[in-house]
Amino acid sequence: MRVLRFFILGLVLVSCNSPEKQDEVVQRPELSMDSKIFLGNRLFSEKTCITCHAINRKKVGPSVVDIMTIYSEQNGDIEAFLKGNAKPIVDTTPKQVAIMQANIDSFLKQITDEELNAIATYMMHVTDLKK
Repeated sequence: MRVLRFFILGLVLVSCNSPEKQDEVVQRPELSMDSKIFLGNRLFSEKTCITCHAINRKKVGPSVVDIMTIYSEQNGDIEAFLKGNAKPIVDTTPKQVAIMQANIDSFLKQITDEELNAIATYMMHVTDLKK
């Protein structure tokens, strides 16, 4: 009887680790708006965006409000820009563009689409608050 139990337990364990199970991708539920804003705020600081971009005043680069206002007016895709797949549409100097491109290449290439979306959501959120 004891041998039969171990045999059954072994079959269960082997079937749980089958290749079919390992290939399944677990879908996480989409983040709520509040969670996206929270995550975006955290990433905006962690990825050093805040070093050059204040919310409503120019620092090294344009303010978040200025950036998002222009992207909104021109129907731009800030996420594509942050991925490095689109040129900037905000009026900046070539030096600022070079700095931003270097930052994108080093800080933003390793983050997920969900995280980029959270940064964009946060940027739009703080822009809406300032209007």
